[in-house]
Amino acid sequence: METPTEVFKYFISMLSILNPIAALPVFISFTMPYSSKELSKIANNCAFSVLITLLVASILGDNILSFFGIQLPSFQVAGGIIIALTAFSMIRAENAPTKITQDEIDRQSKIREIGIVPLAIPMLAGPGAITTAIIHSYNFKTSKDWISALICLIILSIMIKVIFTFSRKIRDLVGRVSLNVLTRIIGLILMAISVEHISRGIKGLFDL
Repeated sequence: METPTEVFKYFISMLSILNPIAALPVFISFTMPYSSKELSKIANNCAFSVLITLLVASILGDNILSFFGIQLPSFQVAGGIIIALTAFSMIRAENAPTKITQDEIDRQSKIREIGIVPLAIPMLAGPGAITTAIIHSYNFKTSKDWISALICLIILSIMIKVIFTFSRKIRDLVGRVSLNVLTRIIGLILMAISVEHISRGIKGLFDL
């Protein structure tokens, strides 16, 4: 990840899979009983939890795969499929089943720590985001690469914080229909990213 283009590609990939815009309806429904001050705290917890989760996944991903004897191409194919399922749900403007279930929403709806579970994990930093972070971490060869990745993750966390803090105003300004349209567009981008991961994995598995 040495060129600005590759850094930008990493940023867009992570932004597309995290997709805080698509999570707005769920976030708003969770935080409806809370004041604006409490909502800001929940947004802070969520953004920080996402940052730590993806950073740990990036750092330990290689060791985890090595421990289980999993080759990167195999993980790319599996990860691509997970991302594709998420993208398909986004295209249909639905909550992705690989991220969060209705049971999890019902169980956690009255817990103050919802900024961490289930909003940060697994709503945002779910299997797809963790998989994407691990796959991209294989491209981090130098300290400059790691610094660039860290900056990207920090910017993404700040974006999550801002979007969730002003979630109610964004809902009133944009409207549910516009959010669904944007979610579908991001879903198409994410589907293309999943195809790329799968194709690279297949090439690696069969030495094509």
